Amino acid sequence: MAEQSTGRANDPAVALAAYAADVTFERLPEALVAVLKRIVLDTLGTALAGSTLGTGCAELLAVVRDAGGRPESTLLGFDARVPAPLAALANGATCHALNYEDVYPGGGHLGAVTLPAALAVAERQGDVSGRELLAALAAGAEIAARLQVAVRRADDGTSEAKPQPTQMLGCFAAAASAGRVLRLDAAAMRSALGLALMQASGNRQPVVEGTPAKAIYAAFPNQNGVLSALLSARGLRADCAVFEGEAGLFPTFYHNRYYRPALVEGLGAEFYTLDVGFKPWPTTNRAHPFIEAALELGASHPLDAIEEVHIRGGNHIRTFCEPLAIRQQPQTSVEAEDSIFFGVAKALVNGAVTLADFQPEGLRQPETVQLGARMRYSIEPELGHAGIVEVTTRGGGRYACRVDKPLGDPAKPLSDAQLVAKFRDCAQHAANRLTPTAIDAVIALVEQLEQAPNVGALTALLRAG
Repeated sequence: MAEQSTGRANDPAVALAAYAADVTFERLPEALVAVLKRIVLDTLGTALAGSTLGTGCAELLAVVRDAGGRPESTLLGFDARVPAPLAALANGATCHALNYEDVYPGGGHLGAVTLPAALAVAERQGDVSGRELLAALAAGAEIAARLQVAVRRADDGTSEAKPQPTQMLGCFAAAASAGRVLRLDAAAMRSALGLALMQASGNRQPVVEGTPAKAIYAAFPNQNGVLSALLSARGLRADCAVFEGEAGLFPTFYHNRYYRPALVEGLGAEFYTLDVGFKPWPTTNRAHPFIEAALELGASHPLDAIEEVHIRGGNHIRTFCEPLAIRQQPQTSVEAEDSIFFGVAKALVNGAVTLADFQPEGLRQPETVQLGARMRYSIEPELGHAGIVEVTTRGGGRYACRVDKPLGDPAKPLSDAQLVAKFRDCAQHAANRLTPTAIDAVIALVEQLEQAPNVGALTALLRAG
């Protein structure tokens, strides 16, 4: 249990608000700027693909369009603008709906709960430079990362009865990013965090059951963050003990179990954001060690007559292997994205795992459907986050591969070329059909984002079609 704060001077909300308000581009390490630009490109790409392929996005976008209002901020992937809170809501949904954006150790996300809010407010404000956008992302992403670490370090992983980390904690990240774009001072930033607490929500039941709405959970923290920042900018105060008060975030939602040093130690000098990874495959990152192991097995052994596949992993894989009938034979995209069996079957049968695999035709591929039925799993806590795939062939061959750190992990990162290729693949699915010239221009602008005098040029390119 964390030690309680004894006063406002020791309140992590004060420190985090001051950090978010005071961070500037000039104070950001070069390595962090590079990571933030990767987050921008990756999040934009997954949002563009999600505009047509994302589960639940069509329904949400229909509601947003029906609401009307001032054309302030771009709906990514469309030639349309809507009020900033609604743009943040919709873009938060599309950037995460494919489960393909960045991933933070433990399973959370950073770009999905910072860029949609920051970009929506930047367009609303106008004349926001690339440097200001990067500073805003540094504010929100660092808060997201530190909150995720604080919660994860105290979680024993034995229960799913807990808040959805990206959704719940993302409310504060989005508020910080939007607030930094608005240039809120430290006091107003703390009120924005307080207003975010009033709206904070998100549990894992839709994830556990694999409901379609699970795909859009990143929508809500972005709308929350934009509303919180705008209300605080208008002067509405909510400067309370956001995290450690008697009814604050940790006592209310986490049984007061969290790792307090992650919130404040080294804040502004040590950047947890640097630990973010980028996904090579559009699935839960829990499946990635097994996908890579399957790809390696397929590349090195004759596996044309597979009798059985055995998945071996730590405690965390249970949610992605159960209920067994659903995980072996997923019927929807969201069920497939969270199925270790499905990703492994695609890797073994096709030698790749692509966006098309999670569309209706990909879900019905006979070879992978049949192979999924011949898979089993076992829980071996000592494996931690490593994954082992064992294949038995009808001819009696037995092959196994273990992966400790898959491609995309911070220890084994995607190259810049791989990340750009991923963006190009995602961008071709945008609803407004971006031209190759527009896609090239977006990539070039993001690569030099700190030189952009107005990030409106970026959203204008994305609307051009």
